[in-house]
Amino acid sequence: MSIETQVLVIGAGISGLKAASDLCEQGIDTVVLEARNRIGGRIHTERNTPTGNHYDLGATWFHSTMENPVFEKFINEWFEPQFAKYDDSKVGFVLDTPSGGFPNGVNFGPIVDELKYFFSNLGEDTTLQNAVVEYLKTKKTLVSQDESKYAAAVIRFAELLGGGQWDMISAKYSWGPFNGRDAFNTLGYDSVLGKLVEKIPQDKIILNAVVSTVEKIQSSDSIKVTTKEGKTYTCRYLVVTLPLGVLKMSNIDPTVEGAIKFIPELPENITRNFSKTHFAPISKVIVEYEKAFWPDNEKFLVLQVPNNDDLDLIKTYTATTYGDFSTKPKSKAFEFPCLVSNFDAVRGVPALMFLLPAQPTKELESSENPQEFGYQLVAPIIKKITGLEELPKPKFVLTTNWGTDPYSRGAITTCAPGDLFVNDALIEGFGNIRFAGEGTIAQGRACAHGAYLSGEREASYIIKHINQ
Repeated sequence: MSIETQVLVIGAGISGLKAASDLCEQGIDTVVLEARNRIGGRIHTERNTPTGNHYDLGATWFHSTMENPVFEKFINEWFEPQFAKYDDSKVGFVLDTPSGGFPNGVNFGPIVDELKYFFSNLGEDTTLQNAVVEYLKTKKTLVSQDESKYAAAVIRFAELLGGGQWDMISAKYSWGPFNGRDAFNTLGYDSVLGKLVEKIPQDKIILNAVVSTVEKIQSSDSIKVTTKEGKTYTCRYLVVTLPLGVLKMSNIDPTVEGAIKFIPELPENITRNFSKTHFAPISKVIVEYEKAFWPDNEKFLVLQVPNNDDLDLIKTYTATTYGDFSTKPKSKAFEFPCLVSNFDAVRGVPALMFLLPAQPTKELESSENPQEFGYQLVAPIIKKITGLEELPKPKFVLTTNWGTDPYSRGAITTCAPGDLFVNDALIEGFGNIRFAGEGTIAQGRACAHGAYLSGEREASYIIKHINQ
């Protein structure tokens, strides 16, 4: 016997929970089906650690805080402002140089600013690497070789934002749009989830419910959803919040774990744009020690300095197909950019969190012992930051696996050259099948607040149309 509800939401991440919360607040019967044994999706606060200190394995910061409604609610309604912290007042740069920093007298800051402006005004999109070279061509001898290299090193930090190496990610979308500073959520992002579920009846969130098929019943304008266990649900509206990696896999092979078979298939106006949208693997390595022994910078930006062959002004570099990491050499410290967050400065916890781009992430997630692999990868960076040759033994190491998790198949939406920033057909929806998530919205795309706004958008659409 099928369970009937007015609205069904697939996925209990922040977009699904926001949609369900708004619908329930309006008295609309709503059920949320979540494949995992927990809510949150790519928001996951790990509180079961040997020391009891919590760590966010997914979303950590409030990004673009000038236009972030989740941040505004967090500091003004849900909690006190002191539980969010801007962590950019003391930033250290770390390079594989004798001093560990930039050479004296290299004026790269204005060049970085000009590069970002140059990217945003590109005519035809290209790779980040080729765009840097094109900019340098326009400057001829006005920019020294050292200024070129170190400005490019800072620009390559976009590999973290874009989830790929600079010869495979879009230049146009590599550095924005970001409106406002980032603020660290010191309470843990599960605090946000806790506020969203307050308006959803507890029995309306069904965990361990892996959806296998979604079928439009043409005769009744309803939708039948079947789980892997054989349970069926019937609804008037369906909100699908699958991560882009899972949604694309559903179009390629709906039989693999996490994917869904749509009957009829998703329309061509949605699926034809899947090749113009990409989903990136990024990861975290978190190392907690007995006590902090590093400088008090709130964060460190670890940069990879390009060699002269990477910035040959005579060349046009061939773009690497996005996601083709098989041709790349194995990752070593300082051969990729990474962000190091100093939890001692931000939260008073003796730990460092390393945010890694796609190439080392793929290697980390496929390794036999991710914790050991991750620590060996970042240990040289810790040595460079601290000046120590021998490091104390960490209490424990945490790593993430968003790329190999069948219910995420990656971490964030990103763009290769020529990609769409957003697949607008997902915003238009498939009749009474609606789509939400960080990859379905321009404002806050790839961020938790973007996912939140997309859930709000779809709830508003359903509230407006459900009684028509």
